[in-house]
Amino acid sequence: MAQIIPALITSDKNLYNDFEELKDKFERLRPFLAEFDNWIQIDITDGEFVTSKTNISFEELTYFTKLVKVEFHLMILRLWQSIDKWIELAPKRIIFHIEALEPGDIKNIIEKCKQAQIEVGLALNPETPSSTVKPWLEEIDSVMFMGVHPGYGGQNLVLDTATKIGLLRYNNHHNVKIEVDGGVRVENIRQLKEAGADIFVIGSGLLVAPDVGQAIADLKSAISD
Repeated sequence: MAQIIPALITSDKNLYNDFEELKDKFERLRPFLAEFDNWIQIDITDGEFVTSKTNISFEELTYFTKLVKVEFHLMILRLWQSIDKWIELAPKRIIFHIEALEPGDIKNIIEKCKQAQIEVGLALNPETPSSTVKPWLEEIDSVMFMGVHPGYGGQNLVLDTATKIGLLRYNNHHNVKIEVDGGVRVENIRQLKEAGADIFVIGSGLLVAPDVGQAIADLKSAISD
C-alpha cells in the first residue's frame, strides 16, 4: 500500500534554533499525523556530505521519537562514529547514504540496526545508478531514491527519477520498499507510484500548502487504486 511520510528539515533562514524550527513544523503537521500512520521523517545534515548543517542534540530529538514513528534520513559522513547514538534514540527506521560510506562500514551499520530491530534503508543521490544498491538488497528494508540533490527543500523532481525506480523494481525481484524523497508533488506522484515507489516523502510541498488537509487529500487521491 502506498504511503506518504512528511519530512521535517531545517531551513537556512535561522529564524529559530533548529530544534524549535523542527518542533514548530511538527506541531503544524500534528493534527494530520493519522493520515501518515503516525510516521515522520527527520532530515539530518552535517555540513560536509551536504552544505547545510542541522544543529540539534540527540536529547532534543527524543521529543519526536517518543511521540511518533520516526525515520531518520542521515545525510552525514563517518556515520560509524555516531551510529550507536542514533540507535539509542529507537527510531523505526534509519536511512543513510550509500555514497557516504565504504562497503565495510555499510555492512556494519546494517548489522547494528538489525540487531536493534530497527529498519534500515540506503539512500541514493540522483547521479547514483540504481544498480549500486544491488549488493545490499537482501540485507536492507528499503531503498530511498533522492528526487532532488539533497540539502534543501523546494526543488523540482529530477527527470529520470521514475526511470531509476522502475529499473530497481522491475529488474530485481526483491521485496524491498522503495521510497522517493524530494520533488514529489500531486502532478508527479502517480507516475512515481506506477514506476514502483511505495513511500513518498514530502516536506515543503506540505508545509507551504495553504490548506494542508486538502493537500494531503489531493496527494492520496492521486495514488489511490
